Amino acid sequence: MRLLRNFTLHEQGERELAVAAASGLDLSADVEGVEIQPGDSFAFRASQLATLLRSAAAKGHAVLAGGHTGLWICAVLTVAATARHELPDIYVFQTRRLRDEDGRFLFEPDGLARLPVPPGLIC
Repeated sequence: MRLLRNFTLHEQGERELAVAAASGLDLSADVEGVEIQPGDSFAFRASQLATLLRSAAAKGHAVLAGGHTGLWICAVLTVAATARHELPDIYVFQTRRLRDEDGRFLFEPDGLARLPVPPGLIC
């Protein structure tokens, strides 16, 4: 199975691992995502994520996206503007949105979706 690195901000549970395995991917439970803390430089954190994306692509790994949407957009654009690598395959969970007894949303993954990146995009 192909490695799907966990670039989200939280550990993945048994359900997420099983959903990934059903798609032929070996999801790492360990967190590799980039967090932005108060006072952090957004540009610096985006460059860190861009470096992780380049590394994953060079190793043939896929990545699970999650966390700060703006950071992801900036990191992908950074790779596209500065690197000479293809982006890795980027996946997100397809989730069912449920409510608990208090009306709060619960998100239950039931599949993976690969983000469409034009084939052969050299970044």
